Amino acid sequence: AVDQRRDGEKRKKLTEEKKRKKKKKKGLEILPEDPTLMEDEEEKRGITYKIMKNKGLTPHRKKEQRNPRVKHRKKFDKALKKRRSQVPDYRVQEGSYGINAEYGYIIFSMV
Repeated sequence: AVDQRRDGEKRKKLTEEKKRKKKKKKGLEILPEDPTLMEDEEEKRGITYKIMKNKGLTPHRKKEQRNPRVKHRKKFDKALKKRRSQVPDYRVQEGSYGINAEYGYIIFSMV
């Protein structure tokens, strides 16, 4: 019975530590003592990650926007599509008209 109690206490301490770590990661660190009671000590409270980065409110970004290489590739593709609708593509002539260059004979359906 004593061992079970000890295990329960250990488990409780571990879960409290995990919760504290999660809150610390989010920048919501809660100190075990009240900061207003620390008048005797002249220590200043350390800043959190959230305060240090000072990002404020930022809009949600698509994954493509967060990757510059992909962003510019998409931008280029979009510009190409726009250009193709305005200017006809340049096509290389594959041989003289009416003659199939691969086989060397005249195609009468084209003449």
